[in-house]
Amino acid sequence: MNKDKTKTGLQTDFIQLSDSHLQMRGSDNPDFKKQFVKTFSDLIFSQSDEMQEKLSRTRPTSLMNAIFRATEAGASFAKKEISFIPFEIFKKEKVNGADKKTATGEYEALVIFDINFQKQQILRLANCKKFYTAEVHDGVEIVSDLTTGNFTFEGKNDVTKPTIGYYACFISTENQVYDLFMTCSEIIERAKFSPQFKAENYKSTGKSIHYEKIVVRNIMKIIPKISNELKSVLAYDEFIDYIDVTHEAKPAQSLEKAKKELVEVKKELVEKPTKKATKKVEEADKKSESESEVKTFF
Repeated sequence: MNKDKTKTGLQTDFIQLSDSHLQMRGSDNPDFKKQFVKTFSDLIFSQSDEMQEKLSRTRPTSLMNAIFRATEAGASFAKKEISFIPFEIFKKEKVNGADKKTATGEYEALVIFDINFQKQQILRLANCKKFYTAEVHDGVEIVSDLTTGNFTFEGKNDVTKPTIGYYACFISTENQVYDLFMTCSEIIERAKFSPQFKAENYKSTGKSIHYEKIVVRNIMKIIPKISNELKSVLAYDEFIDYIDVTHEAKPAQSLEKAKKELVEVKKELVEKPTKKATKKVEEADKKSESESEVKTFF
């Protein structure tokens, strides 16, 4: 079978179904519909022949819902900001008194939002001055300030020691700090709420997207003026566990630098709310931005 014909056929079928689907959801305005079709096109043209075959056997309603979620969040399959995961559907029946599962030949569509896509979306918020995440290692003392509710850290963050938790910090354009620290055990307990929870994903605590994504997801709940795209990601992603499809090593986080800068920012703004202090904060931001294109710590 001609590969291009397969792609064209999938796209034609999808377009025919999309009209009624979007109309039923009240989302059939021209701009959204155009992006809806483009999102699907990015999906089919970025998949292998094997995955395209599974796409052709994915339940239409399930596929439509998956593409709708991706479109609503503004995520691209072509840019690997979101991944398509087909789950084979089985039917259960009794055979000689015993349960038997038989493959139906159909698939259910699941989409997984990339953790870095979510972080980039946070960085794009109009009220975002700075956002970063970091691993916290054994030997660091974590203190929650009862006055501000923010976290402070004492001790050397030795990357050769075991990871005991993950930290995320959002600083608004008004210099308000919204941060969150969760221990690895707290993260696991939170992850267990997901029906897709897999204990093996949490065996290794270091450089783990499975741990980091829980902290990122939960800090999104306290960030003010969150975008509609992130609301969409958060609503759907609340009970979906991550599948690492990149197989790429994630670079180490630098808590020391983040910790030092955060303390300096708070000290300057609280103790010396002057033009000089504001200027120092702006200079620190420019230096940080020049060191990292995404304004985060790695």
